[in-house]
Amino acid sequence: MSKPQLTTRQLVARILFLLVSVLVISWAFPHNEGFRYEYEVGKPWRYGRLSAPYDFPIYRSDSAVMQIEDSLRRRIVPRYTFDAAVPADAQRQLASFGTRLSAEASEALGVTLGQLYSQGIVTGEERDRLQRYRHSEVILVDGDTVSTVPAERLLSELQAYDVVRGDTVYGKAFALLPLQRLVRSNLVPDTAAMNLEYARLRQQVSTTSGIILAESRIIDNGEIVTPQTYDVLESYRREQLKRQSLTSDEAWGHLGRIVLAAFLLLSIEVFLYLFRNWIFFDTRKVNVAIGSITLAVVLTSLALHFAVGAVYLVPIGIVTILLSTFHGSRTAFFGHIVMVLLCSFIAPSHFEYLFIQTVVGIVIIFSLKDGLQDRRQLMHVSIFSLLAYIGSYLLYTLANEASLTSISLPIVTMMVLNAILLLTSYLIIYALENAFGFMSGVTLVELCNMGKGLLLRLSQEAPGTFQHSIQVANLSAAAAKEVGASIALVRTGAMYHDVGKLVRPQMFTENQQGSFNPMNELSIEESVDTIKHHVSDGIRLAEKERLPQDIIDFIVTHHGRTQVRYFYIKWCNEHPDQEPDADFFAYPGPDPATKEQAIVMLADKIEATSRSLQDYSRASIRDMVSRIVDDVVAEGRLNGANITLREIQQCKEAFIAQLVTINHGRIAYPTLNKS
Repeated sequence: MSKPQLTTRQLVARILFLLVSVLVISWAFPHNEGFRYEYEVGKPWRYGRLSAPYDFPIYRSDSAVMQIEDSLRRRIVPRYTFDAAVPADAQRQLASFGTRLSAEASEALGVTLGQLYSQGIVTGEERDRLQRYRHSEVILVDGDTVSTVPAERLLSELQAYDVVRGDTVYGKAFALLPLQRLVRSNLVPDTAAMNLEYARLRQQVSTTSGIILAESRIIDNGEIVTPQTYDVLESYRREQLKRQSLTSDEAWGHLGRIVLAAFLLLSIEVFLYLFRNWIFFDTRKVNVAIGSITLAVVLTSLALHFAVGAVYLVPIGIVTILLSTFHGSRTAFFGHIVMVLLCSFIAPSHFEYLFIQTVVGIVIIFSLKDGLQDRRQLMHVSIFSLLAYIGSYLLYTLANEASLTSISLPIVTMMVLNAILLLTSYLIIYALENAFGFMSGVTLVELCNMGKGLLLRLSQEAPGTFQHSIQVANLSAAAAKEVGASIALVRTGAMYHDVGKLVRPQMFTENQQGSFNPMNELSIEESVDTIKHHVSDGIRLAEKERLPQDIIDFIVTHHGRTQVRYFYIKWCNEHPDQEPDADFFAYPGPDPATKEQAIVMLADKIEATSRSLQDYSRASIRDMVSRIVDDVVAEGRLNGANITLREIQQCKEAFIAQLVTINHGRIAYPTLNKS
């Protein structure tokens, strides 16, 4: 079989998908963060000695600056100007009431309004501000007249309503009027003048409290961060970011992030090409792997802005579970390392994150040694991951700080939630199986259920083929175990490899009873066509049953391009002077493309041939197995199957041991003497 190749369309799609993933990851990386230390007041400094690389001022903290600004605002005397239009509008509104008030009441209300507007009315919000800042005086500007009056003299609109309604003579009549049309704020804050005064005072106050000279020691490893040291560190961070924004070229930063992401993602492609090329040429699996890693990086970037330690809430272990289930443990380990490296550029404490997530990934892969086989494994993975998270976090903290007092409860909480989220992997695996036709160990176990579907029909309608399939499955599983192939996959593939014989089961000798063989009624050509059809019939039944493509591939390849040997030899014997049509006698193929398919092909031939043996001694079985395997290898049927000669030899020994065990002799039971 020729070496698999990517079509031009697949290659272009792969490149475009990789480029999009690189751009998305580079966008998720932090931008312009030249200062990435993490510190808290009262906690030890986790890094090495830090000295000032240049002179920089010690900036006051935000809270201190807010206190200064608040104090300045208290010192500024509030300034208001009279709005003459408001009293005039109130008099017009009063006149429009007409007969609703008597002449005496209308005149009294007009006098009261005039007094109130002369005294000054402010909004409720302004009145609250005067009380909050405890202003004792305000400045009132009425045209060219400027006066300073007590702040308590000013009334809010609600207070003015109460004055009107409190008139001893006409109060009840006034209360029936729409007072909001008569009583409104007529004092407007002179914002421009007050801002000018604030700016003048602000210039007199410094936002710094000192200066740190170049080469001065700031803090050393293990020292406790005091409030004063914290202010110095914050000042250094602020100065560092300010200098970086003035000197850095963002284009170079983008380029660096893109090259970094591209290198790590391309390393996955190179790894698959060199060590897992059967996955490399499966575009679906490669894109799912890279897409899952990209999604994990994006979620980690978003989590960074969510809460303290939220990067540990992102269940990147789900990606490791998916890779282990669909791609194998080695690919899962390499993919996990790449993913953790990418995410560690985002996480605040880079090395801490890298260490903890690497440990957790290793534990997950060890827990899924042979992939996900049943649902209980996910519970084990969740528990072991939680223990790995908390254990590695405690060990890292203890090693760096010689104490566990700085353990962050929010981070531990995030780790617990992370372990719980790993249980959702089963739903994601199910979705990917349906979307891309992948297979997990759970699916393989379900497909081997002999009580339903095609296997139930096979046991009832073609019992001989069913028994043959069981023996092929046992032989294949024994060989797969020896060479490190997927036992669950070869067992499932072997159970379905001859399912096409359900269409005409009586045409195959293992399903015939008695001496009658319908094949004897057919010509050689018709017999060959009938036998070859069980492959295409099997494909049709499998597709109708919606079996995964990986299982259908076993049906397609279990004969490869070998010949229908019995009838080929029979035809040659009957036509010694003619050249046989090799293509006619050959199965449609193709030859096996994976190690598992190669094992099933060999097991199928060996099991069928073993039924015609007269002598089941080890020597006879060894001779038969060696002859069949050597013939298949000599014909080149396993050239594209990614199986080595050493592994083929291991398969031979496994087949021999299994057949010897199956066909071992038994002792004869004695007959009971009735006397």
